[in-house]
Amino acid sequence: MRRWFLLVFALAGALCACEDGGGVEIDVGLPPLPDVGGRDIGERCVPVAEVCNGADDDCDGVADEVAGVQAQVFDDVEHCGACFRPCAGPDAEYVCRVGQCVITACTPGFGDYNGDPSDGCETDCVITAGGREICDDVDNDCDGMADEGFDVMTDVAHCGGCGRACPAPAGGEAACVGGRCAVGGCDPGFVDLDGVADNGCEYRCTPRGTAGAREACNGVDDDCDGRVDEAVDRVPPADDCGAAGVCARQCAVADDCPGDDDCQDGICAPPTAPDMACASDGACQAVHPGLACLAAVRLEAGEPVIERRCAPRGHGPVCDGPGGYRCVRPPTFQLGDEFGLCDTLDNDCDGRTDEDYAATLLLDDRATPRPCSAGAGACLREGVVVCAAGGRGTTCSAVAGRPIRVLDDDCDGVDADCDGAIDEDHVDDWVALPGGGSIFAYEASRPGADVERAGRWVDPALPAAGFVEGPACSRPGVLPWADVSWDEAEAACAAAGARLCTGAEWGLACGGAAGAGWPYGDAFDPGACNGGALDVDPGAEGAQDGPLPTGELLACVRAGAHDLSGNLKEWTAERLDDLRVVRGGGFESNLAAGLRCDQVDDLKDPALRHPAIGFRCCR
Repeated sequence: MRRWFLLVFALAGALCACEDGGGVEIDVGLPPLPDVGGRDIGERCVPVAEVCNGADDDCDGVADEVAGVQAQVFDDVEHCGACFRPCAGPDAEYVCRVGQCVITACTPGFGDYNGDPSDGCETDCVITAGGREICDDVDNDCDGMADEGFDVMTDVAHCGGCGRACPAPAGGEAACVGGRCAVGGCDPGFVDLDGVADNGCEYRCTPRGTAGAREACNGVDDDCDGRVDEAVDRVPPADDCGAAGVCARQCAVADDCPGDDDCQDGICAPPTAPDMACASDGACQAVHPGLACLAAVRLEAGEPVIERRCAPRGHGPVCDGPGGYRCVRPPTFQLGDEFGLCDTLDNDCDGRTDEDYAATLLLDDRATPRPCSAGAGACLREGVVVCAAGGRGTTCSAVAGRPIRVLDDDCDGVDADCDGAIDEDHVDDWVALPGGGSIFAYEASRPGADVERAGRWVDPALPAAGFVEGPACSRPGVLPWADVSWDEAEAACAAAGARLCTGAEWGLACGGAAGAGWPYGDAFDPGACNGGALDVDPGAEGAQDGPLPTGELLACVRAGAHDLSGNLKEWTAERLDDLRVVRGGGFESNLAAGLRCDQVDDLKDPALRHPAIGFRCCR
């Protein structure tokens, strides 16, 4: 700075000397001087930090460039986000945060309702309750409406007005109906009998009625209407209390009765019953045989109270309390012995036949005869339980049939000798393995399988509803067991006293000790076994693939073991992680390699069922 002052003084002196000397210009060779602000003086620019001022402060030819002012516009409220972009709006105070205008305060009585800082605090509504409308007669969210979304006609918390909550009634739930508190529902075991909200669900009662009968004859208010056993809501039983002997109707009209008696419901009874409390029918019938001790039920403090008094007994069933419907018998009635006789007669005059044997004779509906059977297996015959001869107990109407065979030696799923065991005399065809053990001579088949069907149906009356999945069998000339999972195959072998074959056993049976490629030798023959190249139905157009009966292709055999190549792929006990190995290829296998005895890379999910996968057993 000192040097510049010296130069200035020197230049001034020189200029003065020149003017004194006759106006001669002298070029002292000094650069132009900057002005006070650090900008150009003459042709020279001195750079300083760029700021938002419309000038080229850093002498790069561009004024207020973004890179130069980015620190300033980051938090300068007059230049927020860009030069000369101030944060401003009515009734609002601002700060600049990360280049964005933010309202920090509003003039009292105003608020930023729309959240837009560009128009300041534009509303004189103050948001309350966190901007969530509550029922308080205030526009909490400043949308011009107060308490919207609240229904004072139905809201139990604001019934008829904000804050007017309906208290929960005793034994029930509150409701708001038309702006007035009411009982909305009762807890289980309680009823609003009088319809008054103030006392809630005041009646302790559990509805038990049905659409067919609101009341039962039981001394209980089943329909919870405050009345007990009212006749209009009951369905009386069809039983008319008997029609024979002492149980028969005594009269049809009053003239049929002696003396002054009236005919009341088929019974001759006095026209006026005595005003007499009683404990039994006998006490009333001692006064007159047409009377009975009948109960009347009334409610007292919500509880049933039973009163028993003498009244005309009638012929039909009466409802008189907790005992339900009953028939009132005359004094001469003697209780019969239904347990002693099962003879299709109503011995005790109660309108039922053999009712003490009902649990034996009938199903739970007390209408359907109870099924029964005689014999087992092929001898099984169906019938129903009936009364035994002489009326002493019950028996089955069915008679067992005769056995089909003396020995149950066929794999058909039928107990042919009727001894309770199935196919116990059947002998499977086994082939001994070199070195010990044996293997099924044929692919496993279901019980009852033949050349056309893969097993016996569970119910012959239904179309292919399912097969009998019994022990696996080894026999020729039947369709093999397909569509079987690994677990089902293992269980079928176990039921036959065997197991699934190991990979080594299966390979030894197929290729022999020498390890031949196919059961018939080392040279592939597409027609020897049932692979994809074989047409199982030459008489039909095209080439058909499908399983053949076991042992049908005589060339596909080794040492008595048939169909180890083709026909069905066979589950083995061999596994890789969660997968199981199937061996031998099937009727869909077209490649010779897929039908080889040593093919071991066919892995399946054990849950898989497929028409081309079966199994055989080893032991």
